[in-house]
Amino acid sequence: MSCARFVGAGLLVATAAIQASEPSATIGNTGLPGECAPQFAPLTTGSSNERTPLKFWRKDQAGRWGGDGWLGWTYADDSLVPVSLTVRELPKERNDDESEVTVESSADVTFAMRCIDVPTLHIRSANVVNHSLRYGEPLHITLGERLYRVALRGSHEDLTDATVVLTDGDGSQVLYSTNGFVDDPLFEVKWAGDLDGDGLLDLVVLLTRKYSVHPYRLLLSSLAAPDELVGEAASFETLD
Repeated sequence: MSCARFVGAGLLVATAAIQASEPSATIGNTGLPGECAPQFAPLTTGSSNERTPLKFWRKDQAGRWGGDGWLGWTYADDSLVPVSLTVRELPKERNDDESEVTVESSADVTFAMRCIDVPTLHIRSANVVNHSLRYGEPLHITLGERLYRVALRGSHEDLTDATVVLTDGDGSQVLYSTNGFVDDPLFEVKWAGDLDGDGLLDLVVLLTRKYSVHPYRLLLSSLAAPDELVGEAASFETLD
């Protein structure tokens, strides 16, 4: 069962509580009725092979994505799109194979979020697409009249003291720190723009100290603490 409510002019609150179904049918949110935990789905992160034309994920990662109530977007979109995700179990080749699911989207979007309140469907892209951060090469982001910078900082060539810092001219925030350990780390800004309609920067980032762990984080300015620029709305982690 899913629902979407519009409260006031342009105010959208998307919520969903999808009951679990039989393995051969659509898999949905297994939470209690009325429960709605924030979810973030980076829909390009799935695996591919000849068994199915659809992307697929481990069931314990994406098995609760099914149903309505999602809002999706791609890199250059200027509005959020209502999206429904259909999740089905992928038949196993052997009994001891991991449980995996396919995910089919009702609209062609790159990212989707659910149970995260936004006041408008209008969004603004800052034209950032999968940008890899490097020492001495900060990413400059312009959003309206505001100028932001995301920089990879540190003094060690092996990146063991690396931090990723967001600044806006007035304040700064450390988004990530390797804390002394790295194994082929990744520091990527996947998307940047205004997603929550307040005119301030929001981000999708992949910041990880280890190559096989991929935590995708949705960071919104509207969730920032008083001394921050952004706060985490939801995350999704894949493992190689």
